Amino acid sequence: MKTPFHLILLKAFHAQRNRVRPAMAEIGLSPGQPKILGHLSANDRCMQKDLAAVCEIEPATVSKLLNGMEEAGLVHRETAQGDKRAGCVSITEKGRILQTQAKERFDKIVELELAGFSEQEKTEFSSYLCRMYKNLTGREME
Repeated sequence: MKTPFHLILLKAFHAQRNRVRPAMAEIGLSPGQPKILGHLSANDRCMQKDLAAVCEIEPATVSKLLNGMEEAGLVHRETAQGDKRAGCVSITEKGRILQTQAKERFDKIVELELAGFSEQEKTEFSSYLCRMYKNLTGREME
């Protein structure tokens, strides 16, 4: 019996997640935190609501994640200039160090999951996934 496409995607997603979560836990990061650190590393001083949008998670979830990250010294939050209701988030030096460690672990996992793929296949596969994302969300992959 051929495995249906939706199950192939789910199984691949779960297999990747089962590699990513322990790798991130080794450096003290919980699910959701690497995505936030990665974005802040490239786009420091983000509004909290923008961070939620780009990470595609609920604002309340971002707030909860940021609480823990701030307590751990990974991010710093302050009131945005001109809008006391809005929060501006910055990555700390400790956050940058952990983001670098996370990226190194992600790179190893990607190397493992794409082992045996040619460079052309990797490019095409990435293109297909980006197209699928656009089909499902109506948005281009960043």
